[in-house]
Amino acid sequence: MASRRQLVAALALTGAQPVLWRTALAQLKGAPKRMAFLSSGTPTSGDYLNRILRAGLRELGWTDDATLTTDIRYGEGNPSRAATLTSELLALKPDIFVSSIDLYARPAAQATKTLPIVFVLGFDPVGLGLVQSLARPGRNVTGFSVLNYELTGKRLALLKEALPRMEQVAALYREGDATAQAGLDMLSKAAKALDVAVVPVGIHGRDDIVPAIGKIAQSGLIAVMNIPDPLWFQERKAIAQLCIQHRIAASFGAAEFADAGMLLGYGTDFAAVYRRAPRLIDRILRGADPATIPVEQANIFELALNLKTARALGIEMPQSLLLQATRLIQ
Repeated sequence: MASRRQLVAALALTGAQPVLWRTALAQLKGAPKRMAFLSSGTPTSGDYLNRILRAGLRELGWTDDATLTTDIRYGEGNPSRAATLTSELLALKPDIFVSSIDLYARPAAQATKTLPIVFVLGFDPVGLGLVQSLARPGRNVTGFSVLNYELTGKRLALLKEALPRMEQVAALYREGDATAQAGLDMLSKAAKALDVAVVPVGIHGRDDIVPAIGKIAQSGLIAVMNIPDPLWFQERKAIAQLCIQHRIAASFGAAEFADAGMLLGYGTDFAAVYRRAPRLIDRILRGADPATIPVEQANIFELALNLKTARALGIEMPQSLLLQATRLIQ
């Protein structure tokens, strides 16, 4: 086998790109690192985010199999599967455990206090007990805060701007979710200031979505919001179609929901967070301690308005709202 000096000389002569230098040199150091990745979605829904993550890691020299072996499991929008899938991944002895959202990181954090854990999209990492605080995680877990709960009031205000006569709004939430009540409380507080009443509508799983939207329509409600849960993201197109069918204006917590057909989506730019995540993973794979790395807060937000859906619902978007949008979907 070539020595480190010989390999460096050979690479210099061939004019290899920096990423190839890192890959080749890493191979001299022994076996590749192993990353466990637990996605809240399916192999298709949200996969564009996973591709962003993998591409970012490759740019940092963590090429598939050569320097980093990745084992992936999919929760398919069902948090009850997270514990079983986490056990499968931990049995593979990873060097780092990465989850797409903080809720799916909780079983790993409960199972090990030494393995580094990273959550990419953190909705309530403090409330879930993953970190002591955003500034000082204090444990083996860190990641990114997407401020979704904190943006609830703004999202409701945007919906009220589109529907000035709105007096009630339905709130879809997952029954049994330990953090759902905190989200409902924040929404209710914001709604009170806008003189709007919140009508909670709980579901247990995917099969409850159709009857839940039907119940909202039968109650005469014209608007619906979401309390964060991975299921909404996986089923965003189906929910959007149901809302249009029942003439319900939907305001959910990410631009992707408007892309799927909902009236508006406001929240953190998830893709931007996924582009930042590889550098955090890289730091930890190279020896950094998660306990000392503050949870990073999202700093790019999107307001997407679906004008096609607005026309289907007979809603004329006010100019003031159009001027706030970062993206208009025609």
